[in-house]
Amino acid sequence: MKRIYLTVFALATTLGISLAQNEFDALRYSRNYFGGTARVAGMAGAYGALGGDFGSISINPGGIGVYRGTEFTLTPMLSFDNTDAMYLGAATTDNRAQFGLGNLGFVATSKTGNESGFVSVTYGFGYNQLNSFNRNTFMQSRMPEVTPPVSTERPENGGSASSSYLDNFVNYANDAGVFNPDNLDPYYEQLAWYADLIYYDSLLLSYKNDINDMGYGQFQQQTVRENGGLGEFAFSLGANYSDVLYLGATLGIHQLRFHQDISTFEEDDMDKNDYFNSFTFNENLDVYGTGFTAKLGLIYRPVSFIRFGAAFHVPTFYRIREEFSTHLRGTFDVESATSERSPLNSYKYWLRTPYRAIGSVAFQIPEIATINVDYELTDYSIMNYDSDYPEDFMDVNQNMKNIYKLTSNLRAGAEVVIKPIYIRGGFAFYGSPYENKVPGINTYNLLYAGGLGFRTEKFFFDIGGTFCTNELKYELYEEDANGAVISSLKSNFMATLGFRF
Repeated sequence: MKRIYLTVFALATTLGISLAQNEFDALRYSRNYFGGTARVAGMAGAYGALGGDFGSISINPGGIGVYRGTEFTLTPMLSFDNTDAMYLGAATTDNRAQFGLGNLGFVATSKTGNESGFVSVTYGFGYNQLNSFNRNTFMQSRMPEVTPPVSTERPENGGSASSSYLDNFVNYANDAGVFNPDNLDPYYEQLAWYADLIYYDSLLLSYKNDINDMGYGQFQQQTVRENGGLGEFAFSLGANYSDVLYLGATLGIHQLRFHQDISTFEEDDMDKNDYFNSFTFNENLDVYGTGFTAKLGLIYRPVSFIRFGAAFHVPTFYRIREEFSTHLRGTFDVESATSERSPLNSYKYWLRTPYRAIGSVAFQIPEIATINVDYELTDYSIMNYDSDYPEDFMDVNQNMKNIYKLTSNLRAGAEVVIKPIYIRGGFAFYGSPYENKVPGINTYNLLYAGGLGFRTEKFFFDIGGTFCTNELKYELYEEDANGAVISSLKSNFMATLGFRF
């Protein structure tokens, strides 16, 4: 059975709970930051009571009933992610840029000819991006004069590390019981054994490592590179009832892609050890998933200047396949080196994400201004994994019930019209999904947005930008008692071309 403890972003053990890969992965694949088109993104995704834009279909399907004609939209986007890390007193920065597709959509309306009752029926299909996973993070235990990522050059300054990734290998090897290297995990401690980075003390009857024996203080460095995203292929159908009630439903097919490379480097730069010099441990993870969901929604307009919206998203049911491998290299003072590579492990499982319930209200002065507020509830504690071997996830599923909670999200956006120019801005608060707080860490997300639009009867062009900040505590490995504090700013810039027929 695959061991579920790969090193990933996680909250510190100050939560009192040891988080594993799968708890955090479930959260990553379940969080949506609505955008799609530049208009919706420019209002921070606050569009639940407005409709008439393809980006709103992924928020409140009732918005498709607002359409009165045929429309095509295309939204390319450019994403930037900047991370600042503080680890053992050393501050580092890394960034990543990625070009992608934010939206591609087509909507058509058929009028019934009735003056009241169901006056039109609208259908639409296309794609909206829901989340981006692109991020680079770089951490090291101190700041040498010049140190490229995952450096093999000997830094000049002293170190302050008080543990090592090799301690993980030793602890799990000792948990394996009677000395037998064939019983060790082939993705972790077995590689360390064959790479000569851990050894067996026949007197103490336990595994050990050279760094622990000779004293800590080695140079440490880790680089985490991530890319991928979550997008929804939406197929929607809606209706307009007397220009008062707009109804809609969306079938969503979610495509999930995630790739992660973690490279950990440690070096005995202070010459405490007469044998060990350095090691580099690489962990490579590829995730492919397809999920299915359904959404129902409505918009009610009792008077011309106010609208109410309501939507419910059933959980998304994913079928996920992971491929995982590791590679460990060691160098030694006797001018020798070792290199060991694991087999490729492929593992399939199912994931059920939380439901979402969204309530919205909008105030609209035609041709002048619009304000929309969305309030969203989602319960991350009900996320659930399953596989052909359900016992694999019993502990993980129970941990998610303990760690996560019902979360409130708030989005607010406004649009001011100075024809033919539209000016937009918005703000979103995504509440912490965690049951317990981490001292000194903000586990909620803040998103700011803005944009401009140029619109005519047959053509429109919108630009928008979103800026999302978050902060987290990250442990480089299980025995890392210090951990790093990582602050992130993710910026998305998009432009939507739209044509009406």
